[in-house]
Amino acid sequence: MPAGTPHMLLRPRQILAPVIFATVFGYFGYHLVNGDRGLLAMAHLQREVLVAEQNLAEAETTRKIWERRVAALRNQSLEPDMLDERARVLLNFARKDDVIVFMPTR
Repeated sequence: MPAGTPHMLLRPRQILAPVIFATVFGYFGYHLVNGDRGLLAMAHLQREVLVAEQNLAEAETTRKIWERRVAALRNQSLEPDMLDERARVLLNFARKDDVIVFMPTR
């Protein structure tokens, strides 16, 4: 038996463990970035959350506007001017001496 033979048999065993660890590390590293719950998915979700928060802020603003308008039409605080304005808009009615200004619709 030559002197270098036992050393040559240990070589594949010495290489096998680092290759397995590198493969496992690569697998988990790939899924850490590209997986369903990875870093890229998290960035995408953060953008969606930002858009949803903007939509929520816009909806809350619109809601406050409508709450103020509805509160003006309640019996406890019924304003004749507001009632007259809404009736004219809804019924498409104007007096002879009214000045009508047409506004562009959205």
